Amino acid sequence: MSRASELMKLPGAVAAGVFSRKGLLNDFEGPFPEAQAESLMSLCASMTLIMEMQGRLLADLAGAPGWDTCEGWTLWGPEMSLVTVRDSTCVVSLSETSLQEVISTMRTAAGAEVSI
Repeated sequence: MSRASELMKLPGAVAAGVFSRKGLLNDFEGPFPEAQAESLMSLCASMTLIMEMQGRLLADLAGAPGWDTCEGWTLWGPEMSLVTVRDSTCVVSLSETSLQEVISTMRTAAGAEVSI
């Protein structure tokens, strides 16, 4: 079973995908047309690179290690949230899910071992 299929089993999951570091769509499930899915995965890859860079800058400014490893990020609005862990993204309906459950499941699926 693909990671996108696995993530779509989460309560409240609307769409899920896996992307490459270059922003290419590797796997996707959800109601979006392919062009929108590709754009979403490109956006998530770009944001991940930006968050990694910001973490390195913060680590340098703070003089403290630990900020320079970005495992993921979340963007949430009034009804939906975009959760990205490493190279996977899940769009979820906030009223139907727990972000902690989504993040935990995504970390396990991606093989991440960082505690939250």
